[in-house]
Amino acid sequence: MQEDLIPNNFEDDNKNTFEEADKKKFEFNFEEYKATIYTALFYLFGLFLGSYFYKIVPLESINNLIKPAEHSILSIFASNFCIYFSVFLVVMFLGFCLIGYPIVNIIPTIIGIATGVKCAYFFINYQVKGVGYALIMLIPFAAMFITIISYTIQISADLSKKLLKMTKKENTDDFDVKPSVKKYLLLALFIAITSLTEACLTNLLCSVVTI
Repeated sequence: MQEDLIPNNFEDDNKNTFEEADKKKFEFNFEEYKATIYTALFYLFGLFLGSYFYKIVPLESINNLIKPAEHSILSIFASNFCIYFSVFLVVMFLGFCLIGYPIVNIIPTIIGIATGVKCAYFFINYQVKGVGYALIMLIPFAAMFITIISYTIQISADLSKKLLKMTKKENTDDFDVKPSVKKYLLLALFIAITSLTEACLTNLLCSVVTI
């Protein structure tokens, strides 16, 4: 009697539901992750350019800029924060420009070039010790910074596209920048935290990790 109460197509419908759920689970939405993918590709391209440039043109002036030296936590923090926040402001500014969306991906390339030059400096001049130094004191903070910039680029790209659509009258909705500004402020806080963390660890480890 109980079997008669179950619809004949119950098992088929249940099977189709699970198949659709599994299909959605493994579907990849390129549009959703497009900004992150482009940031990673342009950053990797910059790494290659920077390392190749240093390999063929090892300028002494570049060596003097990159060579690590002992500084106080405050001076390291101020230096890192000025550099990181300046790049962050450029990306944020591009979000309020009509031409920001097409050119914002230049920023990861520039960051990649700078990181590639630094890595090449340590790898070429200090071999194994340079690799260890870069892995401990350079690459983790570079990864943190490019992650923050990746999110900033995504916000700025969306903002720039909205402005462009408004000028073309494709979007008649009210233009509200408050959500974007809140996200910018949160990312600026992460910039400060990253700079401070890097300054503390660099000052702490510079006497231990020597090259």
